[in-house]
Amino acid sequence: MNLSYFVKTVFSVVLSLQLLACGSGGGSLEGPTPTPQPAVPQPKFAQSGLESRTVNRLLVTESVIYAATDAGLYAQIDGQWQLRSQADWHVLDMVRFGERHLLVSASQKDKSLLAETKDDGLNWQIIEHDFGGMEGEPARRLVLHQGNLYGVGYDVLAVSEDRGRHWRILAGGWNGFARGMSALAAHPTKPDVWYGGQGAIENIVLRKLDTETLAEESYPDIVDLLPMPSTVKSIVFHPANPEQLYVSGEGGIILSQDYGQSWQALRTNENYRFYFGLLLDSRDPDVMYTAGWKKDYDNPQSLILEISRDGGDTWQNYQHPDSNLFGGVYSMGSRNEQGKEVLYLGLFRGGVMRVVFE
Repeated sequence: MNLSYFVKTVFSVVLSLQLLACGSGGGSLEGPTPTPQPAVPQPKFAQSGLESRTVNRLLVTESVIYAATDAGLYAQIDGQWQLRSQADWHVLDMVRFGERHLLVSASQKDKSLLAETKDDGLNWQIIEHDFGGMEGEPARRLVLHQGNLYGVGYDVLAVSEDRGRHWRILAGGWNGFARGMSALAAHPTKPDVWYGGQGAIENIVLRKLDTETLAEESYPDIVDLLPMPSTVKSIVFHPANPEQLYVSGEGGIILSQDYGQSWQALRTNENYRFYFGLLLDSRDPDVMYTAGWKKDYDNPQSLILEISRDGGDTWQNYQHPDSNLFGGVYSMGSRNEQGKEVLYLGLFRGGVMRVVFE
C-alpha cells in the first residue's frame, strides 16, 4: 500500500472523529447563537391641539375624539378640532348613546345643565331635568349601564331611565355634605355600579351599588394605602378578569384582585400627586399607562408618562422635554391605529397630547 495514501486516510478519519466529538453533547463549544431581543417601543409625544384648554374628559372612538373642556365641547375629525357647543360651557362629562348622539353635563355661568345632541353637536337641546332636586347640583360624572343612565353629584348616586329627564336617588341625597364624587364606572358584566370621590372631611370615598338589589358596600380600608387626605378619580376593570379592578386617585393607584375584598398598592407616592386615570393596553392588559397632575393651578409642570409592562410590578417614567408645558394630566383615552396603541392625554391648561410608540 502506498504510504502517503495510508497517512492521508488515517488523518481524514481522525479529523472526522474529532468533528463528530465536537458536535456531540449539546452543540458547538461556542454555544447557541442568542436570539436578538426586539427593542422596546419608546413613547413619542406630539401636541394635538386645544392648547391652554383644560380637558376634563376625553371620549375616544374609532372615527372621532371628543374633548370636554373648560370652554366647550370639541370634536376632532380628520385631525382637526371643531367647537361643537357654546364656548361658555364648562363641560364636566359626557356619554354617547350612539353614532353622533351625545349627552353632556356642563355648567354655564354657575348654572348646571344637561344638554343633548343627535348630530355631533351641530344642534343642542337643553334638557329640562330634576337632577339635584329643587336646588339643583351638577352631574359630575355620567355612565351608561344596561340601558340606564347613572350620575353622581356631591354625595349622591342617581339613575335616569329616560336619558336624563327624570332621576331617582339610589344612594345618598341631593346636595349632600361632601367635597364631591369624581369617579363613576359600571362593571361590564355584573349589575354593579362603582363610584367614589371625597367626603366632607377630605376623606377618600369608594362605594359599590348592586343595581338589582340596591345593596351598597363601602371600602374604608383603602385609606391605609393612600395618603390622607385623598380622593378617588377613576375606577377601571380588567378586561379579562371580572374580579380584578383598579382605583386611581390622589397619591397613587391601588388594586383589588378579589373584587374589593382586599386591596394592595400598585403605584403610590407621598407627594400627593393626582392620578386621574389608568389605561390598559387593548392588546395586552399587563401593559399599563398612567400620568399624574401635581396640584398647581398657576405654574407649568412636567408631563410624565408612566408605563408598566409587567402588570404593575415595575414602572418606567418618560418625561416630555418641554419643561414650560402645562403637563398635568386630567384625562386619558386610547385606541388602536394601524395596529398600534395610541394614547391621548387631556391636560390641565395644556390641551391634548398624542402619544405614539416607535
